[in-house]
Amino acid sequence: CATAADLPTLRAWLPPGAALDLPAADADDELWLVAARAHDDAPQACLRLRRAIGLVQPRHWYHVGCVVHAAAELGLFHRLQTLQLGNDHTGASELADIAWQPDLDLPGQARALQALVAGALARVQAAPARYAPQLIVELPGLTDADGRSPFWQGLGRPFFAGDTAQAARRFGPAWRSHVAALMPRQPVYTAFLPADAQAAIGQVAPAARVLAEVLWQAGLRYGHHITIDQGGPVFEVTLSALLGERFD
Repeated sequence: CATAADLPTLRAWLPPGAALDLPAADADDELWLVAARAHDDAPQACLRLRRAIGLVQPRHWYHVGCVVHAAAELGLFHRLQTLQLGNDHTGASELADIAWQPDLDLPGQARALQALVAGALARVQAAPARYAPQLIVELPGLTDADGRSPFWQGLGRPFFAGDTAQAARRFGPAWRSHVAALMPRQPVYTAFLPADAQAAIGQVAPAARVLAEVLWQAGLRYGHHITIDQGGPVFEVTLSALLGERFD
């Protein structure tokens, strides 16, 4: 687990909006895990394992779905992608604030992230009653060279024109809950979004592709939910799948 001595290093890796402090000494709702080098215990990657999310302050995601407009008499059939704002993963367990040493090479990233994810999942498997029936991970979405998200520019900016990174730094993990209050509650037809915003839906940032592969190998999959700020995919797995339960 992370210690006070690790904080300067870990905080430098974390993106705006991540939790920056150690869990309280008497807290049992989350753990901050660290993968360290064997020869000197220097941190190489970190993640938080949370037992249940959204139970105090609502968390929001977009569900990626579709609607069909059809008229048999006219020979028309249109399948259109939609985004629906909601709180579908309320109460889920989560692997969050996953970060790693910026100059770590790809094999080193893979080893550190594999160790972290395996360690977190082992804790869940060892005490399943303490965790939710579903575990999720939010992955970062696409951004340009200036750090702007094409998804946010196309969908979010008309509703909140402020600096999202500044808002994330100011409000921390709660900032997306605040900005969600400004977003439309009715389904959004993605066809009305700019092409680059549509193309970004469910896409993983290039820097996080190793993480996505590690999660995939661990059994997590994209479940048709995305983050509301960057449109990054939310990977998920059921507790029963982690435990190897079969339903014949």
